[in-house]
Amino acid sequence: MASRSPKIVFGGAPIGPGTNFGFPDEESIERVYKLLEESGCDTIDTARFYWGSEDWMGKTNAGKRFTIDSKTPGGLVAGASTGENIPQHAKETVEKLGVESVDVYYIHAPDPSLDLEDQLKGINEAYKAGYFRRFGLSNFKAADVQRAYDICKEKGYPLPKVYQGNYSAVARTAEAELIPTLRKLGIAFYQQLREGGEDAGRFAKSHILSALYGGLFNKPSYHKALELWEEAAKEAGCSRAELAYRWVAFDSAVDGGKHGDAVIFGARTHSQIVETLSWFKRGSVGEAAKAKIDEIWKVVEHDAPSDNPTSK
Repeated sequence: MASRSPKIVFGGAPIGPGTNFGFPDEESIERVYKLLEESGCDTIDTARFYWGSEDWMGKTNAGKRFTIDSKTPGGLVAGASTGENIPQHAKETVEKLGVESVDVYYIHAPDPSLDLEDQLKGINEAYKAGYFRRFGLSNFKAADVQRAYDICKEKGYPLPKVYQGNYSAVARTAEAELIPTLRKLGIAFYQQLREGGEDAGRFAKSHILSALYGGLFNKPSYHKALELWEEAAKEAGCSRAELAYRWVAFDSAVDGGKHGDAVIFGARTHSQIVETLSWFKRGSVGEAAKAKIDEIWKVVEHDAPSDNPTSK
């Protein structure tokens, strides 16, 4: 039986001084690279929107040591990712990184102010120029993933092959429509994990298992779920954050073996990188913890957001 273990990708947003946190100089960045190489993590995810990240990854020759994925901003900068601008964005990305092409090039988020068909025309031009190998969508609703796929197929553009979005033990609505759509279309799911490490304060009352997006999860059911999560972690003999990460990687709908799925983890310190990578080595949370997590989902299911926070 093939392993379900997903590909592990490092989120490159904290790389470089322009990020105002994380790894601000060549020495600290080099240590990040060595930690990733030692663990077998061979891909870094970045974006034009992560100010300074692409520049510093290029300055430190990340592209000679890792596979790089990047993104045009899409709706994160309204009106910026037009069909005309996208090829230029992609060109600037590979020039900053010092590579001939990136692997996955995403539209970072949907932009309702722009025509999707025009954006996809720009993606096609960037693809023909050789700036990327695979096209990705990030934070799109299921219906818009289908629409983008249909347009690309009709026009002969590169089909979307990777989807990047949010999904966790207490935000599982993607299982109803989004993930089945991805499976039907043969699109891999790259799941965005939040910054690891108990020292990050991730599981304060205002931050349960995933970012709270300005109070999105700040509801009584989620506070109850936090209490139950603490119990589940104690019973499993691990930290709350570790339980969340391992469930997504090994016990959720994510399936690296069959579908080529991945998890993208972030960190602001070297110790968080070491700690998070150690969690992934431990595999499944076990049947008892899985059952308890399913019960926790029932507590919050009626309050769970229906889409990614950046979807419109």
